[in-house]
Amino acid sequence: MRKILLYSSALVVSGLLSGVAEAACIQTPSCSSLGYTSSQSCNGGIKCPFGNAWNCTASDLSTQITELTNKITEQTNKITEITNKITTIEEKIVTIENGASSSNCTVGAILYSDMSCDPSVVVSKKPIGVVFDRANRLAIALDTARRPWLNEHKFLDVPSLPNIASESVAVADWQGKNNTRLAFEYCKANRYDCPAFWYVNRYKTEGTLAGDWYLPAMGELNAIYQNIDVLNTALGTIGGTKLPLYGHWSSSESSNYGAWSLDFDNGNAGNGDKIGDWYVRPVLAF
Repeated sequence: MRKILLYSSALVVSGLLSGVAEAACIQTPSCSSLGYTSSQSCNGGIKCPFGNAWNCTASDLSTQITELTNKITEQTNKITEITNKITTIEEKIVTIENGASSSNCTVGAILYSDMSCDPSVVVSKKPIGVVFDRANRLAIALDTARRPWLNEHKFLDVPSLPNIASESVAVADWQGKNNTRLAFEYCKANRYDCPAFWYVNRYKTEGTLAGDWYLPAMGELNAIYQNIDVLNTALGTIGGTKLPLYGHWSSSESSNYGAWSLDFDNGNAGNGDKIGDWYVRPVLAF
């Protein structure tokens, strides 16, 4: 029995001594051995828990990720640009396949709801206008109406529209689409009654939406007048309303009380009072 106790005690002592020896062998690692090699702090770096050293690998990795992200964004933008160009080309191909090539869209050609042009009547298609400018692909509507530029007995100047004082400058204005947008938005925002712009903004046909048509600028209106005979012939062929030999409004403004118009009876330009009840012919850029 004594031998057994002595043997057990020896084992306990031996285990204690072994634990002390193992504890004595564990030393605090150095920061450098763990990768903390920088003596200064760095953005995104990690501080060594055993001293004043830093590991900047995390900061370098963050920089690399940022650079990679920028490159990916750049490549994505290039892909988007290429995709947009492909879409544009495809749209042009579809347009040509539909017959809306420039060769068909001559002055006096009939514009159909599928945006194709043909000098002759195509029974299977719906006519919506007549081409009056081949280069800029512009057409007049089949319908017309008499509307004042402004139905307000007071001065109204659209601030964003230039006041054109001379006829020569007015005839050089081909910004009818933008003129109409600016005038319409101003009248709507200020609750002014601007019938000519309400009419063209609401005008729509098969294949077009409200807002697609606009009041021609003085230059566009003059181009219509210069081709009035061929346009009226085409309009008569497809049952459209011929251009009346009377004053027509343009979207070109002259002053706070006047806007430019053109008399289709004699081609005389006018700087008339905006409340004049003259003709309005919608125009479409197709």
